[in-house]
This record gives sequence, C-alpha cells and structure tokens, in this order.
Amino acid sequence: VESAIADLVNFANAKARRRIDARVARAIDRVVSRETIGSDGEDLPSVAAAASDAGLSTSRFQHVFKSEAGVSYRRYLCWLRMRAAVRHVVQGHNLTMAAHAAGYCDQAHFAHEFRRIFGAPASRSLANVRR
Repeated sequence: VESAIADLVNFANAKARRRIDARVARAIDRVVSRETIGSDGEDLPSVAAAASDAGLSTSRFQHVFKSEAGVSYRRYLCWLRMRAAVRHVVQGHNLTMAAHAAGYCDQAHFAHEFRRIFGAPASRSLANVRR
C-alpha cells in the first residue's frame, strides 16, 4: 500500500513540474507584469497582440494557450480583470470605482460579469469584504 501511494505521489509531482510552453509563459508574464489593469487607460493585450508576441498565428496561439493554461486567453483576461476589480473593492472602493479601475466601462458590466462568473450578485457577495 505504501509503495502504491509513493508511486501515485511521484506521478503527481512529475505532472505538477511540467513546464508550460515558453510562448504561453511569455504571454502570461506580459499580462501579469503590468502594475495595473485597466486604470491606466490601456486595455489588456488582445489575443492578436499576444499571438504576435509569441510568434504564432492567432488561431494557433489560442489553441496552445488553452491547451497549456486550461482556459482560453479571453477567459484568462476576464478573470484577471475580475480579480483586479475585487481587489479594489477589498481596498475600500465602491463597486463603481472598482469597476472603472479594473477597466469595465461601468458598474453594470462589472455586476453582470461577476454574476456570470460567481453566480451571485456582487453587491451582496462583496458587501463585507472592504477593509
């Protein structure tokens, strides 16, 4: 039994250490290295820009990104934008200010996306998280 558990752990560790494709890693690093998301007036890199940086066609980049990251590039960017908005709420901003700071055009778009992702309204879900 201990041998089987050790084999299972070793197999899982080998899978966890798998290196992500360098082109996808560069695309993720480019997005993550930004100090802010949305608030500086620049939007996040488009799939075309990320594909160009990776030296791939747009369709190939989307395929490789999803294969490596487990989600589409667009969904990954949506998640980062949502995390930025939630971070602003935690820092004490109201939902409208947080939405604008994260690059949503208004609070309604943020609320719609929050409900789509989490299945609950942002106003209730984030009511008691402010510092």
